[in-house]
Amino acid sequence: MARTATGCSVHSGRFRLDEEGVRQFEYHREELIRFSSHRITARFPEIYVDGGAFGSDRCREELTFLLEFIRPALVFGILEPLEDCLRWLSALLQRRGLSTEAVLYALEEMKICLSRYLYGENRQCMTDLLNHAAMILCEDNGGTFEDEAIVLEPAAGKMMQALIRGDRSTVCMLIEEALSEGNSLMEAERRLLQPALYQVGHEWHANRLSVAREHLATTTAQDAMAQLLFKQPPSLGNGRRALFAAPPGNRHVLGLRMIADAFEMAGWSVQFLGADVPLESLLGQIQDFDPHLVGLTASLPQHLWPVRSLVEEIRGHQTGTYPLILVGGMLINRVPSLALAIGADLWAADACDAVRLVDECMISDYLPPDC
Repeated sequence: MARTATGCSVHSGRFRLDEEGVRQFEYHREELIRFSSHRITARFPEIYVDGGAFGSDRCREELTFLLEFIRPALVFGILEPLEDCLRWLSALLQRRGLSTEAVLYALEEMKICLSRYLYGENRQCMTDLLNHAAMILCEDNGGTFEDEAIVLEPAAGKMMQALIRGDRSTVCMLIEEALSEGNSLMEAERRLLQPALYQVGHEWHANRLSVAREHLATTTAQDAMAQLLFKQPPSLGNGRRALFAAPPGNRHVLGLRMIADAFEMAGWSVQFLGADVPLESLLGQIQDFDPHLVGLTASLPQHLWPVRSLVEEIRGHQTGTYPLILVGGMLINRVPSLALAIGADLWAADACDAVRLVDECMISDYLPPDC
């Protein structure tokens, strides 16, 4: 049964390659990285000199990262991930008193290399995209990107401070206060914990919070969520099964954990596989558990491709119950049209929306709970 990703519309951007162009781009990606990194390290030796023999490795890593944001534009025609990345990068370089010259040079080298393999309209699309990227990078983004911090309500502000201190007892206390006001656990987490965690991520991206503090906030939130869930009365089972996982390369699973907990509280039988699950193992578990719902997450552009591969495998080989496929994560929340582009049925920005949308879809499709 065909379904569509609610609220999504994929637009064919003017930078999108055709099927042959995508094939050539994917086939020559590694050569593109090698060629460009060699040229960049030779042109800007002062940037990579601190890395010694590993300077070129760092350059290749940076190019790989940038290419992952370029891919959605060339493959799907969706520009937002690349534009966000470039504006963030430009603002970061400005704050640190650094020039964007090396990044602009990298874009030009990519253009030269890809021109050897792309022809006609594909070459023009690629050239136009990289020219557009250079224009975005040169915009004055320092102030505008800096001001995108979330405005937190007082309790969520207290939550953020408790998270970065590793103060689990205060985190639990704030959630319990929200529960006493009549909120459900998933409503309280959406109101307080989710925006506080978003702000933690913003502070880390702005270089105002260390990696250690960001990790402390994440593990504190995980521990508090587990403690609070344990205190909830057991829910009556509804006969439905849901499986949640982050495919290979994705270690950002806190939001997915919130959604899995919400389905468990709604009476679903839930399996949460966690982060960085190999595709073969994930497919095997889907086959064994035969879920009505599979929930996946994509936080960064490089996570799109294993999710898309998994969706294609489920579509092509799943037997038994046909699972509804729900996707979320930071990237999908920012660019919902990517959900449809990678073949998902639904996307949700938070746990409350996820349960509501899936329930609506199940009712509209008359899917019996014990099928």
